[in-house]
Amino acid sequence: MRGGHSPFKPRPRRSWRAPGELLNFTLYFLCAVLLVLSRIGHGAVTDARESFVDLTAPLLEAASTPVIMGRNAVSRAWSYSGLFGEIDRLKAENEQLKHWESRAKLAERNITHLRSLLNAVDEPALHFTTGSVIADARGPFLRSALVNLGRDQGVRIGYAVINGDGLVGRTVDAGASVTRVLLLNDLNSRIPVLVGHAGVRALASGDNGAELKLDFLPDGASVHPGNEVFTSGSDGVLPRGLRVGVVTGSPGAFRVRPHADLSALDVVSVLFFDAPALTRTDPPPIAVDRALSPSPDDTKVPAAVTSSVEPPPMDAEIKQAGASATTPVEGVAQAPQ
Repeated sequence: MRGGHSPFKPRPRRSWRAPGELLNFTLYFLCAVLLVLSRIGHGAVTDARESFVDLTAPLLEAASTPVIMGRNAVSRAWSYSGLFGEIDRLKAENEQLKHWESRAKLAERNITHLRSLLNAVDEPALHFTTGSVIADARGPFLRSALVNLGRDQGVRIGYAVINGDGLVGRTVDAGASVTRVLLLNDLNSRIPVLVGHAGVRALASGDNGAELKLDFLPDGASVHPGNEVFTSGSDGVLPRGLRVGVVTGSPGAFRVRPHADLSALDVVSVLFFDAPALTRTDPPPIAVDRALSPSPDDTKVPAAVTSSVEPPPMDAEIKQAGASATTPVEGVAQAPQ
């Protein structure tokens, strides 16, 4: 039996890899054929693909529903676990707000009592009108914006312009329905301000940059970064107490970062604050019609017509009696246009 074939020799195992390889090759070949046909744009392949997508869409949706529900359940569980800490934080904040509310009410009562002792006059309420910024002019020497409000809405030159964050600028030109606003950071903008709780007086000046310069600070003034800056109202044009920004920088080079984002203005409000100095910034009517007119009203002024009354002669009898009365003479002369 040596050298011969043994009848008890085990047969080699059947390989199970051959059918898998054949299946893989078939699938690859089918994908390649479908890819080539799809690139060619064969109509049958397109119809078959659309039919396959229509058939498998409900199955895919049904299969993805448990995954989506599980994901939502996990996210809700995480949110619920974080709600306990949020509730504790809100309770502590609520207690703190109650404490500040009681202190605010006490301060309000004290202020009312002190004002009654001083017989102080209440400040008039500020009315306002709100509009949208329709255009802005930016350049190396200009920072302004156009607002769709004008003299038809009661806007005058010199009014303060604010938004939800703070002071934006002031009106410098007004037409019937459009107003030009000079922004805080314009090179020509100068606003007297109060800095910090001590109320240090200074001047916030624009230099066409993102922040304002803080000039004319007194020597040894208690000014620190982070101090709030408000309008002082000492110019007689802007009302007192409008929020401007916060102090930044270092001693000797303090600047003011405006609360309002002057580079992305959308909706602004114009404050109706008729200060005595406003008559100097708002000139009398002129006869020139233009888009933006500094005239206080939008009425068209025709050719200038003035009347002058000639001095009446004295009556001789009244002169002798020593009286100083005069009799009017009806004579009106028109000035040349």
